[in-house]
Amino acid sequence: MNQPFLSVIVPCYNVEKYVDQCISSIVNQTYSNLEILLIDDGSTDETGIICDTWQERDTRIRVIHKQNEGVSYARKTGVENATTEYVTFVDADDWMDANMYTNMMSALLSTNSDIVQCGICYVFEDGRMEHRYYDPDNKTDTIEIVGRTEGVLLLLEEKKWAMCMWNKIFKKHLFDHIVFPKGRIYAEDNITYLLFHHAEQSVYVHCSYCYYRQRNDSICNDKNIVSQLRNHRDFSDACWERYLFTKQHPEYHRVLPIVKHKTIRLCLVLIRNMIACPQYFTDEYFKVKVEQLRSIPLTLNDMLQTVEKFEMYMIKISPKIYKILRALYIRIIHVTNKLKITNKSTIFIIK
Repeated sequence: MNQPFLSVIVPCYNVEKYVDQCISSIVNQTYSNLEILLIDDGSTDETGIICDTWQERDTRIRVIHKQNEGVSYARKTGVENATTEYVTFVDADDWMDANMYTNMMSALLSTNSDIVQCGICYVFEDGRMEHRYYDPDNKTDTIEIVGRTEGVLLLLEEKKWAMCMWNKIFKKHLFDHIVFPKGRIYAEDNITYLLFHHAEQSVYVHCSYCYYRQRNDSICNDKNIVSQLRNHRDFSDACWERYLFTKQHPEYHRVLPIVKHKTIRLCLVLIRNMIACPQYFTDEYFKVKVEQLRSIPLTLNDMLQTVEKFEMYMIKISPKIYKILRALYIRIIHVTNKLKITNKSTIFIIK
């Protein structure tokens, strides 16, 4: 098979325990015509040194050291420095099957598609593996060609396909339309569906080539309450942008109820958290989230629970009264918890 040049972009931040396995799985791919861009995003451990060592060992590797700006801007740096027509991404704590790029590039080129993606294998700390976004009835790497509209719908629905970027290969020109959000953790939720929106066609390979490590100490699983609230904020903002996008494009209205419900749910929970922990949010940001919720129309067919509907109507009627009642509820819980009558948390974390 002809092997067009492929750029592999690896954002690296404080992953000294995992990055060696990740890079090994890239350099040992059966698809060899690669440039490997290791973006050291201001790591404070040995990650940068490990990347430099690999650069000395393999001429295909380039290391770019930069100040910490988050995974989204690390990927942006990679795309800006890529010299190829095709780009792909790898998270530095994951690894890939040796045949991933050979088989995926073959599917991409043979179907003249703009994007190719594959299934994912979740790897847990106890050794368990779980295949997701993958058809177990397909024992080989059969493929499925998908048009632009259906591809975006599948992504927005998030049942059969995943928003993540690291199980996909893209034609680089698709990024000409993309603005990378600075500092956000859930970067994929901001731009993946936009890339598919600008693609004429994509192809799905029914095989799990990506091994997605489930770490208790990862950024997305950070036990620190400040980090969790920041992650939740980023996720809510990404969902709001996705809702606006879906609303603005009639061809995707089939999944608008799903996108709408997720947006409302995440925003409601975030507002609850802002009332419970006001020290971590500005008043201006609170007003922004409230106005976002108030702008979403409610119908009898909305997929909302009774509590969610009640809170939505309260916020639409009077955000001030809602905030007072919510703060009163939190105080009551604190008292009843202290008296050991209840054992409830006033912070809600959505994973």
